[in-house]
Amino acid sequence: MTGGSMGPAGAARGRADVVVAAVALTFCGGVFALTYGFDAVPEALMKGLGAELFPRLVLGVMILLAALIALGIGTTRMPAPAPLPRMVWLTGVVLLAFMGAVELVGMWPACIVVLVGLGRLWGERSLVKLMASAAGLCGALYLLFVRFLGTSFPKGLLGALWP
Repeated sequence: MTGGSMGPAGAARGRADVVVAAVALTFCGGVFALTYGFDAVPEALMKGLGAELFPRLVLGVMILLAALIALGIGTTRMPAPAPLPRMVWLTGVVLLAFMGAVELVGMWPACIVVLVGLGRLWGERSLVKLMASAAGLCGALYLLFVRFLGTSFPKGLLGALWP
């Protein structure tokens, strides 16, 4: 259907676009204001973009795209999307719990538990396969980020109890 009205569903979709654009613009305004609090880089060390310039450029693009969405430029009317399946919400809750678990038990135990848990949630029943894939992925991430790149990950409150 091009050119015609889609009725109440199309009108609701247009209002939803304006709401999404308003939320995006509000977010961008807040983050843009935060860039004024960045520490100044001494001129002798300054090469390329300053610490605040790149985020501001990205925010500028986001602002432009949000304005286009709000004005309906480049969008076509579509029926309202189907509601998100329950599994999407459950996965989001598990990932939020993972962030808390990292603070409590540390990155690696939390990562193993969330990978096995999500695998079970998504339908895999073989704990051997889940444990092997979780251990393999965590091992590869550990080797890459900790050993090769020299970064560190949170030990969590419980991990801080022993050296």
